[in-house]
This record gives sequence, C-alpha cells and structure tokens, in this order.
Amino acid sequence: MSDKLKQCCDRLIEEIKTAEAHVQQADHHVAAATESEVAALEVRLKEAMAKRDSKREHAAQAGERIKQFLQETKNEAVAKFEDWKTDREIAKLEKHADKSEQQAVDAIVVAAFAVLEAEVAIVEALKARKIAIEVAG
Repeated sequence: MSDKLKQCCDRLIEEIKTAEAHVQQADHHVAAATESEVAALEVRLKEAMAKRDSKREHAAQAGERIKQFLQETKNEAVAKFEDWKTDREIAKLEKHADKSEQQAVDAIVVAAFAVLEAEVAIVEALKARKIAIEVAG
C-alpha cells in the first residue's frame, strides 16, 4: 500500500474514532441526565458547549473544503462536457472535410475521364478528316 493511501486511511480511521467518541459521550449525557442534579447538568452543558465551540472552526473549514470540492467537481464536469462538445464539432468538421475531399477526387476522376474521351474524339475526328481528304482526293 502506498504511503499516501495509508495516510488517507489512517486519517479517516482517526476521524471516525473521534465521531464515535462524541456519540458515546452524548449517549452518556443522555443516560446520566435522569440521575443527575440540575447543577451537574449545567456543568455538563458548559463542558459540551466548550467542546463544541473548540471544534466549530475545524468543522467550518471542513465544510468549506466540501463546498470547494463540489464546485471543482462541477467545474470539471462542465469542462468535460465542453470538451466533448468541441470534440464532437471537430469530428463533424473532419467528416465534412473527408466527404468534400472525396467529392473533389471524384470530380477530378470524372474530369480526367472526360479529357480521355475528348482525346478519343479528337483522334476519331482527325482520322475521319484524313479519310475524307484521301477519298475526296
């Protein structure tokens, strides 16, 4: 396993353990609420609020990173779509160019054949003229 992948896995495991610890503490607070006095609950409330406030900035940064990730993902999707559209248009243009080139080649072939027919007609005309001159005499 690469070091980068191992670091990622370790980081995820650490964050999951932290979240599990918070859930267990919340469960403990709920279970202990029926057994505690109001003053003890007030102390727990202050502790919980202090813990929450200490993690607020960390959570806000994570939220911003999520927003940034989503925006980047959206931008990449749009860019891929634009690239696809561009590639599609290029493919259309290339196909049109191929057809036009083939049409030009076919026109040249037909024109070359017409020149050959003209050559045959010229030779036939010269031959007929020569025969006519010899017969007329």
